Amino acid sequence: MKRLVTILCTLLCILGLAACQKTDAEVAKQEQQVKIDQQKIDMIEQYLFDEMIGLIDYLTTDEVYSIVSCYDNEEVEHIFNDETNNFYVDGHGLHTAVESFRNSKEACGALQTNDEGAILRGDVTAKVSGDQIIATAIVKGDKKNADVELIFTNDIFMKLEGGSLNPKSTFGELMQKAGMNTLIGMGTVFAVLILISLIIACFGLIPKIQDALAKKKAPEEPSAPVSAPVVPAQSEEDDTELVAVIAAAIAAYEGSTNTDGFVVRSIRRR
Repeated sequence: MKRLVTILCTLLCILGLAACQKTDAEVAKQEQQVKIDQQKIDMIEQYLFDEMIGLIDYLTTDEVYSIVSCYDNEEVEHIFNDETNNFYVDGHGLHTAVESFRNSKEACGALQTNDEGAILRGDVTAKVSGDQIIATAIVKGDKKNADVELIFTNDIFMKLEGGSLNPKSTFGELMQKAGMNTLIGMGTVFAVLILISLIIACFGLIPKIQDALAKKKAPEEPSAPVSAPVVPAQSEEDDTELVAVIAAAIAAYEGSTNTDGFVVRSIRRR
């Protein structure tokens, strides 16, 4: 039984290896495709890239741009895709590339050229990416250098599908941006911390505000009426004695011993 299992496993491994192995025709086809792709890359790097950036740069000039910008995609393709040119363009792709070059020239300045009028550039690097071939190179501007990226179709026409001009930031600009980002980030953090601190500090005022509002809403208690002072009543006996004393004093003052002639009509107390 063990031998049978071992034989079956061996056969399965052999069949798996045979299935993974490519045929000679497939290997030859793949090698042919690699050669074709390399030929396309060589054509782009040797002359097609220079022709494209020269055309796009020419179309960004004020005189030509005012005319080309009025054409639609089909009209642009009809103008440039003829037998006299060694390249093909997609109308939308060419418009996109021209707009990118024109907008970026404000930052990098006019592209520098040699004595023959060709744009000064670095080495062109092209690579195949599926149905497209992407080519890049560094060009020199009056203000700063920039990266040029052109996209071509991966077919026999190698039609231009798009392009862009991206100014390169200097070390000082990169440091300035990094510093601004750091300040903005730290400033945001400290602002949030200060806001949280103020909110926490306001928690202590909430009970005081509640007490003040409660006092305003509570009705005022009526004050107790003030009672008038009680004046003790004078008895009639006290008044009689007082009248007699006054009458005797007056009689003594007058030198008389009889008080019948004196009448006390009222008594005024102070």
